[in-house]
Amino acid sequence: MRLDTYKIVHWMNVRKMTLRQVAEAAGLGQARLTDLLEKPGGDEWPDADVAPLAHALGVAPQHLSASGRRDLTVVTRTAAQLAETRRPIQRDGIHFYNYYTMAAPPGAVAPVILDILCPADRLPALNNGHLEPAITVNLGPGDIHGRWGAELTDATWQVIEANKGEDRWIVGDSYLEPSYCPHSYSLASGTPARIVSYTGQSNLAALLEDVNDWPEPAAEELFGWLGDEVSPRALADLLLARRGHTLESAAAALGMSGEKLAAALDYGAVDDLRELGWKLGLDDRLLLRRQLRHDAVGKTYKDIAECRREARDFRGYRVASLAGAPHLPDLSGLYLRVTGDAGGDLVEPAETHYLVTGGSLRLEWAEGDGAASCELGADGTAWVAPFVRHRWSGDGSLIKLGSGRHLTYLDLYELTNTYAAAATLRRGRRDGRSWGYDS
Repeated sequence: MRLDTYKIVHWMNVRKMTLRQVAEAAGLGQARLTDLLEKPGGDEWPDADVAPLAHALGVAPQHLSASGRRDLTVVTRTAAQLAETRRPIQRDGIHFYNYYTMAAPPGAVAPVILDILCPADRLPALNNGHLEPAITVNLGPGDIHGRWGAELTDATWQVIEANKGEDRWIVGDSYLEPSYCPHSYSLASGTPARIVSYTGQSNLAALLEDVNDWPEPAAEELFGWLGDEVSPRALADLLLARRGHTLESAAAALGMSGEKLAAALDYGAVDDLRELGWKLGLDDRLLLRRQLRHDAVGKTYKDIAECRREARDFRGYRVASLAGAPHLPDLSGLYLRVTGDAGGDLVEPAETHYLVTGGSLRLEWAEGDGAASCELGADGTAWVAPFVRHRWSGDGSLIKLGSGRHLTYLDLYELTNTYAAAATLRRGRRDGRSWGYDS
């Protein structure tokens, strides 16, 4: 296993153990451990050494492993390479889909392209849904049926159209689906069709991993507290109780009545909520009522006509937004039309996936002290790391997909709460310093 030097130092600091103490607890020579920690990129270690080191630090071995993403900027995959990832899927007794995986680093979540093969005269069998919310786009050339429930209604049975008119760079309808929404697709006619679907990272994944270890009564207590909706009042009661306050005592601390504070929570009185946060150490933004935009099964839809109306110029590209929703802020997407060499630099706050939907394009990006580039045609794909400066040129069109692998909107919340955020991240990145007791 390849170990990450900085993860080892991090856990040494968390456990408040010196290098000598870790070496002794792991039964490793101090010189051996010192040698590992002096290699900036880590080193390949035999499992016989990794297991006792992880045990000494009280973590699983994978918590010390290198990610395989060190210094990665861009990963590309040509149309031919995409075709090599084809996996036929059987469902409901028929050849239902072909799956293809877009470019991504090792171990990363990547969008998939699906050939829709269920015929138009057959109701497509539902899947069971998945934790990760998703953004899905019809790539055409034909329309497809989308199904999102056992009972067929306007919300659970809908045609997802492909663009057969003008502005073909806007290739089709798109939609967002929430966690565990059952879904399936079939052709709407004899014309073949494909979709691209990005099951982005779920911000609930880490919480669920932890909740899986909770005893049943504790988990049920959480579920009962959540109920059907987490209202600002329910959040306030929870957060105030942690600080030994009731709504009435918190209101008294602010010099107002309990009724006024309750009204502030119910109606989003920003100044009163900000004062509450200031006084008691709460993030007042959590107490604002959320705006949700979805249908009866939780999905948010955007058709071709709406995309056309919203088409605009952006940094030398022609763009139109895919479906988006305030309750899934990390899932985002754009159609991009690239014409000539006019396209400017793009710098994204999170990892970005691109699919070339037509034409021939050139991707250029910053690489170390220089620059790199590649040519991609239709069905070529690319993954671009966060904050890597890049641009597109040529004559063609793209779909750009973004999800929540850094910076997530939760990261942004945390960074806005962090004292000296830039200095903190600068210090923490690849931090090889011990906690101060080793010379």
